Amino acid sequence: GAMQQTFASKTEWRTRAIATSNLRTRANNMYVAPVDNDVDDITYVMPKNILKKFITIADLRVQVAGFLYGCSPADNDQVKEIRCIVMVPQIGGNRSVQLPQHLPQHEMLKGLEPLGLIHTMAGNELPYMSPADVTTHAKLVDAHPSWKNQNTLTVTVAFTPGSVSLSAWALTPLGYKWGVENKDPNVDNPQGFTTTMGERRQLLLSDKFKGFFLVPDTGKWNYSFMGSSFSGIEKKPYHVKLDTPLPFYSEQHRPIHFTSFNELEDIWVDRADNFA
Repeated sequence: GAMQQTFASKTEWRTRAIATSNLRTRANNMYVAPVDNDVDDITYVMPKNILKKFITIADLRVQVAGFLYGCSPADNDQVKEIRCIVMVPQIGGNRSVQLPQHLPQHEMLKGLEPLGLIHTMAGNELPYMSPADVTTHAKLVDAHPSWKNQNTLTVTVAFTPGSVSLSAWALTPLGYKWGVENKDPNVDNPQGFTTTMGERRQLLLSDKFKGFFLVPDTGKWNYSFMGSSFSGIEKKPYHVKLDTPLPFYSEQHRPIHFTSFNELEDIWVDRADNFA
C-alpha cells in the first residue's frame, strides 16, 4: 500500500528518521525572506518556540503542514500575532500535503482567527508562490468562510543546507481566482499559472511571546505510514487537544512498522553506530 510507495526499502525510513536529527541544528539558523515592497500591509509575528518545534518534528523530504491561528494586539490591527499551530491529520508528499476537509474544533481557537497554513518543503525556496500553494490556499479560502483571503498566509519553511528559509505569501485576487479553478496542482507549470499570483508579506520571528500547539485527540497527525486509514478521517470532523506534537517518525505514527519490521531490530542495533 502507501507505505511501500513512500519507502523504497525497509531500511530507508530508518535512515531518513535518523537524518531528521539534524533538523534541531537547522532550527537554530532560521532566515526570513525580506519583503522588498514598502506597502502598508499586515505584519505577521511568529513565536520562535513553536516554529522551532514545528521544524524538529518534520521530515526532510515529505511536506508537513499545520494551520496557523492568531490575533491582532488590541492597539494595532496592522499586526497579526501567530499564537498557535494546529497539526491536523495529513499525508505529505514531496510537493504538497493532503489535508482534511474540516477545520479543527477547540475552545482555545474561539478567540483566534485563521491566519493560514505553514508547511515544510525540501530544497531551495522558490522566489514566487508555487502552483500547489496557490491552489491549496485558494481552495481553503473558498471552502471556509472564516478564512479571509486578505488576512491568510501560506508560510513555506524550506530546508536549505544547514539552515531553514521562511517565506510568507498572500494570494493576489488573480491567484485566488486561478487557484480555485485549478484541477492539477502537482504539475510543474500548469496552464494559466503566473509567478505573480502570490505576494510576500512581512514575517517577524519573536521571543517576546510563546505560542502553543493543538494536535488531534489521538495524538496522531502523520498518516504517511497509515495511508489507508486517512481516507476514513479526511472527510470527518475531528477534535484537537493542547499538546506537544509527536515527531514525524514517532512509533505511534507507524503501527505497521512495528509488526512488519520487528525482525529487523537485531540487525539495526549493530548498524546504528554507523549513523551516529
